[in-house]
Amino acid sequence: MEQTPIIADRIHLLSIEVPQQKVDTQSFKKHKQHQLNVGHKIFHNLKDERMKLELAISFEDNNKNQLSFFLFHFHFAVKNLSEFYTLNKDNIPVFNTLLIATLLGIGLSTSRGIIFEKLQNAGAGNVIIPIVAPQKIMGNP
Repeated sequence: MEQTPIIADRIHLLSIEVPQQKVDTQSFKKHKQHQLNVGHKIFHNLKDERMKLELAISFEDNNKNQLSFFLFHFHFAVKNLSEFYTLNKDNIPVFNTLLIATLLGIGLSTSRGIIFEKLQNAGAGNVIIPIVAPQKIMGNP
């Protein structure tokens, strides 16, 4: 698929929801090592040129006990969305990886600040999610 350039002015972050969050402050502070886990799903509405990124971020201790969990929903409008996908033989859209990586990058950066603030306010300290290439999270080198 040919890479259509990403033009920032054509992507609009419409809303951010945090439908789930859990922080075990005492356990979080007790453990010095935290394993970061990130998962994502992408939803689309081709007609309305909308995309939704569902981003799940959690921290676990060394025994796989969950110390915190956040679920984010990022709602985007993408002008000219049709330029960023092709339809496969089953008429299912296959999206340009650059678009998905861009939306994921926006979501990760935004969630980094939200999680920092929420954990700071909960007394868990200076917790910063590392900067990671979105392609790595997508499973691409």
